[in-house]
Amino acid sequence: MSTEQTAWGDAEGRRRDILSSAELILEEQGYAGLTMRAIAVGAGVSSGTVYQYFSGKEDVFAALMERRLDDLQRTLAQVDRSLGIAGVLKEIEPQITDLWRRFGRSAAQWEAKVLSGGRRGKEVAGSAQDYRKTLKALAKALTETAEACGQELIDDPALPHWVWDSLIGLADDLLLQGARINRVKPAQLIEFATGAIERGVIAR
Repeated sequence: MSTEQTAWGDAEGRRRDILSSAELILEEQGYAGLTMRAIAVGAGVSSGTVYQYFSGKEDVFAALMERRLDDLQRTLAQVDRSLGIAGVLKEIEPQITDLWRRFGRSAAQWEAKVLSGGRRGKEVAGSAQDYRKTLKALAKALTETAEACGQELIDDPALPHWVWDSLIGLADDLLLQGARINRVKPAQLIEFATGAIERGVIAR
């Protein structure tokens, strides 16, 4: 994290500092270690300042997720459709794996806390909305890629959800190195998985 001081009055810069601090804590200590006090210390601000931006750690977590999902949406909008479906999936795989590495194992704790407390803050609602936008962006990219390659997707609203879940499963295996234990190299696994997903979504 940068040691450069954010200028007084730079609200957006202060928010970035807070999120950078939170992301580092999350990566090193997990969701249990993510406290507003720890975030404040890492960002070099008071706890009161953090609360000016976020109502609780649930909202901080949601904001971090939203930022990563926004990046993924931009990639999906820009990726070359001529790569084919498997090629497009290979292009976004590093981002999804990084998303899962940083947030995946904490997501269940976050969701349980939010749902059990009935919390629906602005950041939490925004994160849910951003997830839906990401699935729509994925569906659009898959449809346009299939058309560019003279293919047709299976017409089923479950398709983008299944593709997303398949990519999360791939990311989890890459992080846990499950396939590598069985002497399957990561590149081989990615090649097989993205090809299998493509075959699974194309109408026969």
